[in-house]
Amino acid sequence: MNKLLNYLKYFGLFCIFIIVIAIITSLINLTGIKSITISKLSVILTALSFFIISLLASNKTKERGIVLGLKLGLSFIIILILVNLIVFKSPFNIDRLIYYIILLASSLLGGSIGKNIKLKRK
Repeated sequence: MNKLLNYLKYFGLFCIFIIVIAIITSLINLTGIKSITISKLSVILTALSFFIISLLASNKTKERGIVLGLKLGLSFIIILILVNLIVFKSPFNIDRLIYYIILLASSLLGGSIGKNIKLKRK
């Protein structure tokens, strides 16, 4: 039960990151910057959010960081795939596959680094 609450906490943090990224990219879109630049920025910010969430989660757990990064990354990617298929009805193509691989790699990296560093705790 405690693990489920931890995963829900990280899912909430993930949702907050996605909403903030959407707001940031929408505001940048109003400035007149090219849409290709905004989409690249969105990918970078999303990968950074996967990295940060996995880093924080693996720092507070006793299991291997790479395994936790894999679990979190895959669960968030499955959620993103479902949202894209159901809500946006966007097709699954090679670009999406590369995007999800980048996100998974970011999550794995965050999990393994988070396990090996010590964050200051109060």
